[in-house]
Amino acid sequence: MRVDVITDAATATAAADVINRAYAAGERGLWRDGVRRITPEAVAAAIRAGELLGASADGRLAGCARVWPVDATTSEIGLISVDPDAWGGGAGRALVAAGEARMRAAGATTAQLHLLVPAGRAHPDKERLRAWYLRLGYAVVRTAPFEEVASHGADDLAMPCAFLVFRKPLA
Repeated sequence: MRVDVITDAATATAAADVINRAYAAGERGLWRDGVRRITPEAVAAAIRAGELLGASADGRLAGCARVWPVDATTSEIGLISVDPDAWGGGAGRALVAAGEARMRAAGATTAQLHLLVPAGRAHPDKERLRAWYLRLGYAVVRTAPFEEVASHGADDLAMPCAFLVFRKPLA
């Protein structure tokens, strides 16, 4: 599995498709029908900013993650997404490891990520991801209201949701 910074904005549509397919599979039932998590234009902006990582396997894009600074010591990794056809193949782990390496290289001492979860009930894919992040050394530090983090309006949700905020020391 190879992970590189995506530099060609022409790949934004393909990257947005991978991200949206991954989130559609992993967040089934949380969003109203037809809501897409990200547009190709937003992906192109992340590419132009040098923030989007791509995991490639067999010459095709298997997954993406976005890494950006939050403050002088903390960086965020988000949009962690793997094509559902490639789940379990190591792309997610490779993306997180590459993202953390970029954070360290930029001087960050703390990694942060968010996980959307339904309020007051379990979601099997979200429970799987929560356990995976814990195994990777992340810890839940708080729950954030949906509106604090989301790029969508709450009216796009099919049910009330919030974000778990995870952090991990990078030292």
